[in-house]
Amino acid sequence: MNDPNGLAYAFGKYQFFYQFHPYAAAWGPMHWGHYTSKDMIKWELAPTAIAPDEAYDRDGCFSGSAIVKDKKLYLLYTAVSGALQQQALAVSKDGMAFEKKGLVIAKADLPADASETNFRDPKVFEKNGTYYALVGSKNKSGAGQILLYASNDLENWRFVGCPYRTEGDELMCECPDCFTLSGKDVLLTSIQFLHRDGWRNENVHTARYLTGELDLSDGKFYPEIEDEVDSGFDFYAPQTFVAPDGRRVMIAWMQMWDRTYVTAPEGWVGAATLPRELFVKNGRLYQQPVREIETYRKNPVAFEDIPILGERTVEGVKGTKCELCFTLDMGTAARAGVKLFCGHNIETLLFYDRASGLVIFDRSNMGTLISGSSRERDALIRSTAVRVRDNKISFRLFLDVSSVEAFLNGGERTMTGLVYAPRYADGIVFFSEGGTATVEHLEKYDIVIP
Repeated sequence: MNDPNGLAYAFGKYQFFYQFHPYAAAWGPMHWGHYTSKDMIKWELAPTAIAPDEAYDRDGCFSGSAIVKDKKLYLLYTAVSGALQQQALAVSKDGMAFEKKGLVIAKADLPADASETNFRDPKVFEKNGTYYALVGSKNKSGAGQILLYASNDLENWRFVGCPYRTEGDELMCECPDCFTLSGKDVLLTSIQFLHRDGWRNENVHTARYLTGELDLSDGKFYPEIEDEVDSGFDFYAPQTFVAPDGRRVMIAWMQMWDRTYVTAPEGWVGAATLPRELFVKNGRLYQQPVREIETYRKNPVAFEDIPILGERTVEGVKGTKCELCFTLDMGTAARAGVKLFCGHNIETLLFYDRASGLVIFDRSNMGTLISGSSRERDALIRSTAVRVRDNKISFRLFLDVSSVEAFLNGGERTMTGLVYAPRYADGIVFFSEGGTATVEHLEKYDIVIP
C-alpha cells in the first residue's frame, strides 16, 4: 500500500481507503483498498472499493479523495490509461458497492501550461455550497504546481487557478489538500525531488505545509509560513478529513519512495501513520495522535525525576508496542535522550543535541540496513529543530513493532520512521553524554488492540 485515499466519515463509520496493488508486494496497477472503523484505531477490512476495469483507468485507479453529498459517498480519483492521467468519479449508496461515473476532469480541462502525464491526486472539499478540487500537477517547464477546480455538482468542473507553484524545476506536487484551522488556511502538498534545506527536506520526497489565505475566486494562495510536515524518514502523501466532532484529522503513508523495502520478502510493503489531530498555533501546524488511542492503554507505569548519567533502564519500561511519554530536562548534558528497540548491541536513538539545537533520530544501528537513492545523503539519520523551554523538551513516542512516531513539545515537531529491529530487541534505555540530565514525568503504557 501507499497513499491514504478517500478519508471520510460516512454511514456511521470512519472510511479509510488506500492505494494498493493486491497481487504483489510491489508497486503496480493501483486499486483502492478499504477499511472502516468506529474509532480510527481498530479497523475492519472491507472489500476492494474500485479496480482498474475501464478503458480510461485500465492502468490504475490512483490516489484521490472522498466527500459525502446527498447521503452518498463520492470518490474522486486519478484514472490512468497509458501515460494519460485524468480525474474520474465513483459513487456509493452504502460505502461498499461503488458505481463508476466516468471522467469528470479530463485532458481538455487542463490549463495550457500543464502536463497531461503529471496530473493526479484530486482532493475534494466543499465551501459555501460550492465543491472544489485541488489536483497535483507539473507545468511544461518542469515546475511542480497545484491546480484548483470548482463545481456545483461534482460532475462538471471548471478551472479556477494555480494556488501554488515550486520555484525549481524537475519537481512534482502530489497529494494536495487544503482546510481552515484557527482562521488560517492550510495548504498541504507532497513534493518530489525538493532540494534539501539544512535539516529540512532530508528525504528525496517530502510533505510540506503552508499557512495563509486561499482566495477561492481566483485560486491564489497568499502564504505566511511554509515548513515540512514531518521531519522523520517515512512520512508522505498525508490526507485530512473532518471527524463528526469537528476535529481535523490527518493520516499519512508511513514509508518512502526510492528506499529498500525490507518487508517485501514477507509479502507486504507499506503502512499508515496513527491518525493525528491538527491544530494551528501562531501560524504553525501542530499534530497530536487522536485521543481515541488512549482507550487502548494497558499496564501503566509512572515515575518522577529520574537522574540520568550515562545509561539507565527503568523497571517496567520496555516493549515494542507501547506509548512512552516524558519530559527531558537537559541539565548539564551535551546530549540526552532515549534508546529504543535495544538488545544485543542493537539500538535506535532519539535524542537532543545541545550543540546543534536539534533532536536527532538515528536508526543506523537498528540491525537492518536501509538504503535510499543516489539523491539522498543517507536513509539512517534525520533531525529537526525544536524550541527548548527552561532547558526542557517533551517527548511522546509511539512504538508499533517496526515503527516510531515521535511528537515533540506537544506536537510542535513530529518525526516518523520505520525501525526494523530483531524481535528480541524490546529494551528502552535512557542516556546522557557530557553531563547529567533528568527524565521527568515518565509514563509508559502498553498499547493493546484486541
